[in-house]
Amino acid sequence: MKSIFKMQDREDMEAVLSAASYGTLALCLDNKPYSLPINFVKLEDAIYFHGAKVGRKMRILQENRHAAFSVVEPFSLIASYFSSKEALACPATHFFRSIMIEGEIAMVEEYEEKAKALEALMQKLQPEGGYKSLSDKAYQKSITATALFKLSIQEISGKVKLGQHLDKARFEMIITHLKIRGTPEDIETVKMMQRSYHDSL
Repeated sequence: MKSIFKMQDREDMEAVLSAASYGTLALCLDNKPYSLPINFVKLEDAIYFHGAKVGRKMRILQENRHAAFSVVEPFSLIASYFSSKEALACPATHFFRSIMIEGEIAMVEEYEEKAKALEALMQKLQPEGGYKSLSDKAYQKSITATALFKLSIQEISGKVKLGQHLDKARFEMIITHLKIRGTPEDIETVKMMQRSYHDSL
């Protein structure tokens, strides 16, 4: 990865992980890759997710607990003519921020850790509340029966592509087109572009 695309700020990585409702978990067994989208929450230096106690995922984890995990925060699609005056297709792209994680997965057996992680997942996906805290005794049977997985983070890196590699003329041309198109996503992309460009100077 070129250094200009590397996400340097740990707070930015945390922000992407906090905002993402799901990520993609990648496993491998006998040289056969397997990936699946999962809801998750990050607590301290681990990714937590729940799932079934049987199935392909469990069969793989019994043999190989190493895993990769990725999250993408998408921004605007950038049409080719947003930065090309020669009608070339090549400049068409998609702006984004992404996080890549490598680590090892273990099942969580301790009740308090399970309750804490599941509570954090609920707070992330349903921040408005409207449910009893998972510390309530009403959940004991459900929490005990739930399979909860913990991906301990061994390596983490981030990538950001928001036009910070472009010369000023092309950068400003894209911003102009995004403002004209003017979707809420485009307006947010402009703000993130300006911040990213400033940080790269």
